[in-house]
Amino acid sequence: MIQKLLDKVKIEKSATKFFVNTGWLVFDKIFHMGLSLVITAMLSRYLGVERYGLLSYGLAFIEIFTIICKLGIDGIIVNELIQNREKNGEILGSTTLLRLVSSLLSLAMTYFFVKLLNPNETIILAITMIQSISLVFVSLDTLDYYWQSKLESKYTAIARSTSYPIVCLLRVLLVYMKKDVTWFAWATVLDAGLIAMVMFYFYKKDHLPQFKVSISMMKYLLRHSYHFIPVNLLVTIYTQMDKLMVKGMSDSIQVGLYSAAMLIANLWIFIPNALIDSGRPVVMTMKAEEKEEQYVQRLRQLSIGVIWISILAGIFFTIFGRFIIYIINGKEFLAALPVLLILIWSRLFSLIGAIRSIWMLCEGLEKYIKYFIALGAVINVVLNTLLIPQWGAVGAAVATLVTEVISSFIVTGIFSNTRPYFKIIVDGFLFRKNRKQV
Repeated sequence: MIQKLLDKVKIEKSATKFFVNTGWLVFDKIFHMGLSLVITAMLSRYLGVERYGLLSYGLAFIEIFTIICKLGIDGIIVNELIQNREKNGEILGSTTLLRLVSSLLSLAMTYFFVKLLNPNETIILAITMIQSISLVFVSLDTLDYYWQSKLESKYTAIARSTSYPIVCLLRVLLVYMKKDVTWFAWATVLDAGLIAMVMFYFYKKDHLPQFKVSISMMKYLLRHSYHFIPVNLLVTIYTQMDKLMVKGMSDSIQVGLYSAAMLIANLWIFIPNALIDSGRPVVMTMKAEEKEEQYVQRLRQLSIGVIWISILAGIFFTIFGRFIIYIINGKEFLAALPVLLILIWSRLFSLIGAIRSIWMLCEGLEKYIKYFIALGAVINVVLNTLLIPQWGAVGAAVATLVTEVISSFIVTGIFSNTRPYFKIIVDGFLFRKNRKQV
């Protein structure tokens, strides 16, 4: 009787911590989104479709190399921190050093690929290389994962909420001073640098586990995370490759339209992402403690919440998409509406894939993730090659939607090892909270 009461108190305490943590993440994203809408409205009108496209094109390279810098460790680090509390300092220190080295190598790789793909476009090279300096600060993202593992994301939220207003002020000043597009690339660097500084301040202030570097730990992390390196890279390639291929096969105007539509399609995604970030350690802890019934229940609840929030968001943006584009970007960007109406539904399946990764990690099936993602990347590149020359940004949007549906949903039901989660997805669409056998 007493044990049951203690278990109930423990579960309620865990649930409270989950909702508080989610609240901080949502606050951070709402605050960020509110400022972002104002600044994007100002920035897109000042730069216009073409120069806005150049800035977005450079950021596409940074997104790709950010994944390389992370070395796939972000796919396992929360789980490792939860299961090895006595080694948290060693995990944090080793991860930070690995990421710092990889970020420096990524700077050189960024220059090589941008120069190779755009040999005579110095403006693109300048924009991208300035933005690439932000890669160095990726190494301190490790602290964010530590706080995620403790359900204490308020520190990350405070860091981002401190940094972003300063960056927004810089962008406003640049618009007022009528500066060239290359100046706006420095805002990306400032944002990353300020976030890293504030997070490091909290790390020192709260006396978190002291960083320790261990060769054996670095080998362990790379050995267990290497599955995620190609996976995360492939995911980023087929989410960012659209912009690169649109620029290569069309022009900067189409990149600007696609980027504007994608930005709006992702405006709301902070809500399900907050649920996923807070739900990840809860689900993993249930699995680690061998509480199978509670583990499946939490996973099912997470899936239902994310799926139906996504469906409601899709309906909302389908109805009000034209008005939203006009308010945020202005009349010049209204041609992005067909792109938005397609991309908004791809977000649903992308989020399903994110939850599936949590499930596969808990079940020890992480090595299969790369095969699903590789299939998606191939489909995406092939469809982009076929559709972009005909339809431009709309073709890229169609390629993204088809890729997400196949790689995150259909393939999950085809293979027997992943079919249990496919049933959870189907239950999520049907709003079915319980199933006798998963």
